[in-house]
This record gives sequence, C-alpha cells and structure tokens, in this order.
Amino acid sequence: MSDRHALREGTPDPERVTYVELFFDLVFAFAITQVSGVLGPHPMPEHLAEALVITLAVWWVWVYTTWATNWLNPDRRPILWLLLILTAIGLVISEAIPEAFNSKAPLFVAGYLAFGAVRTVGVIAATRRRAPEIARGQLRILAWSGAAAVAWISGALAPDERGRLLLWALAVLLEYTGPASLFWVPGRGRSGWDSWKIRGGHFSERSALFVIIVLGESILVIGRALSEERAGAGVVSAAFCAFASAVLMWFLYFAHGQEYGRRFISARPVTGPVARVSYTYLHAVLVVGLVFATHGSELALEAPREPADAMFDLLMVGGTALYLLGLLSFKASVGVRLRSVPGHIVGAFLLLPVLLIAALGSTKPSRLTLAVSVTAILGAVVAADEYFWVQRQRPSRETTTEHG
Repeated sequence: MSDRHALREGTPDPERVTYVELFFDLVFAFAITQVSGVLGPHPMPEHLAEALVITLAVWWVWVYTTWATNWLNPDRRPILWLLLILTAIGLVISEAIPEAFNSKAPLFVAGYLAFGAVRTVGVIAATRRRAPEIARGQLRILAWSGAAAVAWISGALAPDERGRLLLWALAVLLEYTGPASLFWVPGRGRSGWDSWKIRGGHFSERSALFVIIVLGESILVIGRALSEERAGAGVVSAAFCAFASAVLMWFLYFAHGQEYGRRFISARPVTGPVARVSYTYLHAVLVVGLVFATHGSELALEAPREPADAMFDLLMVGGTALYLLGLLSFKASVGVRLRSVPGHIVGAFLLLPVLLIAALGSTKPSRLTLAVSVTAILGAVVAADEYFWVQRQRPSRETTTEHG
C-alpha cells in the first residue's frame, strides 16, 4: 500500500469522523449484542468471566483501529478499502462470539488475529515513509501481538472451556500490558511518545460513539421485549427502568464528561498519554460496566417478577457501579475535580448496600425491584451532578450580568 497522501495530516478537516468509520462501527454494534449470547439467560460465574474476556477483546480490536484511523485518511481509496476489509473480518469475529468458548473458538481466534495483522501491517505500509515513527510503533505492536497470539491459539486448541478461559485471559492481559509498558521490546527499550501522537478531537469523538453503540444495545433490548405479544405490566415497568437507566447513563457521560475530555486532550502538548489512559484503558471499564448492566436489564425484562439471584445482582448492580467508577476515573483523568461530581462517588457507594441486601437478605427482591432501585440511584446521581454544575455556572453568569 502506497503511503502517498494516506495520512490525515494536511487534509481540510483532520478531526472529522468519516462515513466509512461510522459504517465500520456497525459491525461492533452487532458484536456488543452478541456478548449476550455468552452470558445467556442463566449466567454462571464462568459465563461472566468469559463475557469479560470477550468484551475486552472486542474493545481492543475497536480502539486499536481508532488509533489507526486517527493517523490515516479514510477518504483515500487504499485506507477506505483497508477499513472495509477490517469490517468484513469484524463480522466474522462478531458471528463467532456466542460460541467463542465452544465450537467456534478457532473461528473467533482466526478472525481476531487476522484483524490485528491486517490492520497493523496496513498502518505500517501507509506510514513507513511519511511518518516512520508511527510505523516503528506498529512494529512494536506486532511483537506484542505475536506473544499474545501464542496464548490465543493455545486457548483455541484447549480441550475444555476452563483451560480456554485461562489462556485467553492471559492473552488479554498481554494485549493490555503493551501500551502500559510503551511496548517495551528486549534490546530496544520502550517506545517514545512521538510514535503515539493523536488528534484529540477525533479520538474523543470516536470513543464517545462507542459508548453510544453500547447504550444502543439497551434500546434494542427494550424494543425486543415490548414487541412480545404477552408483554404485561411487569415487562413494561422493567422496560421503563431500562430506558430511564440508559438515558441517565448517557447523560452522565455526555452532559458533563465528553466535552471536558475533548477540550482537555485537545489542549495537551503531548496527547498520547491521555489517549492511552483516559480513552484506551478507562473507557474499557465504562464499556464492561455498560455491557453487564445492559444484560441485567435484559434479564429483568425476560422475568421481572423472578427473585434476583447473585449473578443478576452482579450484572445489574455491579455493572452500574463499575460504570460509575469508570466514569469518575475518566472525568478525574481529564481534569474534572472530584468535588464537582460528588454524586458519582455517593452513587457508587449507595449501590454497595443494595448489592449486599440483595445478596445476603433473607428475602430476595425481585429483578424488577432491584432494577427500580438502581434506576433511582442513577437519577439521584444525575440530580446531584446537575445541581453542582448549575452552582459552578452561577458566578460566571452573575459576573456577566454585572458587567452587562
């Protein structure tokens, strides 16, 4: 692939998210829905662990491609075709997800490894002359991916699910350790930040769009439940809770989070560290929390009156708490003062007694009751967030009025 004009540098609007990137995202909307097949209607602890590994792998595929498209210009035909090829491979990965720990393990791993190889080699080919520092960083990724590939392939060939889970967890750990170590290579040391310069506006918008993808799964779950002919009062109530929770979680991220992050990363003289911590690692926490909470909502819609068991508690309450803690960490990492968002902290800790009462109480609450409790806490967090936001805006408004 020629690297002539392949970079975003010099384009009229290098921060713009292109249409082919949005088309690429459609496959990952499908992938997120497929994670429900791993958890299933009666999730067990091992299913939760498997869903965690798959979700982290899906996020890693997506976020590495976001780094790539932050450098490359998808309006150029070679890059456009590269993304379309990756979209096709992503469809293979997504189709294999529900049976990834069973009959389709080889297909999932083959797709995952092919995706990474095609993307990384494509970026190297496109940047080796005009941006050799990026190409050098991608060569380091190849080395780390090669080490993780041993664990991925060994897991696919493992004779049982437990061995596969352990080996794939090791593979994910290796994948996630790469950026943390700046892709350290024996004899070559760590990579420099010149290999990881990114455009903050584009990167923050792409990350926000993935949050939209995961939240969109909630809407699909609600639509499927309400389309059932026998949807009664319990299902309608659970659907209301699921929708309200999705709206509230959307609000917490987009009303007072995403814009802070965009401004913060765009103002940094060196953007790589923020992209790595705030948008690569901490967004993974957000995504996992949303995936678990969404599946909890799906289970509540399927049987709202059924007593909540420990796994439902972990998905619904634990997933929401994980989202709040991830969001709190993300906001802190982009310069938001913790005293400005006390509701996040209080909300996360309020969910802990709800989880304990549900798990240890003599009478198990219904799934619907637990969903209502979680939605109410999210509502309180948003109310607190809005109150303190209004208080912060008041002095500047009063000053403007006086000077006017």
